[in-house]
Amino acid sequence: MDTSMTRSEPVNTVVSGGRRWQRNLLRWGLTALFVGLSIIFLIPFYWMIISSVRSPERIFAEASNLLPSAVTFASYQNLFTELSFERWYFNSIVLALGFAILSVAVCTLAAYPLARFDFPFRNTIFVSILVSQMLPFHMLLIPLFIMMVQFKMVDTYAGVIIPLAAHPFGLFYMRQYMLSLSSDVIDAARVDGASEYQVFLQIVLPLVKPAIGTLFILFSLEAWNDLLWPLIVMRSEEMYPLAVGIAGLVGLYRPRWDLIMAASFLATFPIIILFLFMQKQFIAGIASLGTGVDK
Repeated sequence: MDTSMTRSEPVNTVVSGGRRWQRNLLRWGLTALFVGLSIIFLIPFYWMIISSVRSPERIFAEASNLLPSAVTFASYQNLFTELSFERWYFNSIVLALGFAILSVAVCTLAAYPLARFDFPFRNTIFVSILVSQMLPFHMLLIPLFIMMVQFKMVDTYAGVIIPLAAHPFGLFYMRQYMLSLSSDVIDAARVDGASEYQVFLQIVLPLVKPAIGTLFILFSLEAWNDLLWPLIVMRSEEMYPLAVGIAGLVGLYRPRWDLIMAASFLATFPIIILFLFMQKQFIAGIASLGTGVDK
């Protein structure tokens, strides 16, 4: 009896050690894979940075060099002397913040009754909104632009922000998040005599802060990078956002690659800063969708 138990201990130790070695090998392999993918994704960003501090004639002549032979910041200076870059930057900030704030407000207000109220055709309304997401945006360009002309909203911030504020994805995301909230707290507040406005403002809104943060980042990024709709609505150069202004630098015959690289590098800062400040809310909002739904 004692002999068999003694002989089994080395076997268990070998099996345990083999499993630990397999787990470590898998962990190392995944780490190497993610590091390699990170390097691949960072290569264009690094090339953009070093190209922005090269003279125009050296950008492609030294494209294979990891470091520039001569560093110059003339491209950054030319952005502010030759172009209305600071105005483009300001326009992008206004459009991104305005679109994100309005879209989050619309999606949150619309998602609450669709998630927590029981009324006829609730699911039909929700499905019809989701179906609209399947339509290509290009189908709506001409009708939307005609409406902007009729409402005299061409070449205005409102003309870019308002038509796209009712975002189907944001409504879907916020509704799913609200469905995952516990009904006990909401029902208890109603029993205590709280109105629907009080329930929404004092109970639901604090609970959906992670989802609000997630949508705010996504909508800000979408508006910051949007090119097609601002290009159609904005008529004057002083109203261009960064995406439209940088696209104009490509030109017809000779692209200004030094200015394009410098402008693109500066255009990445606001989104990076926004994500760093709101990364906890973003991660919490994404992770919470994995929880169960409690109606």
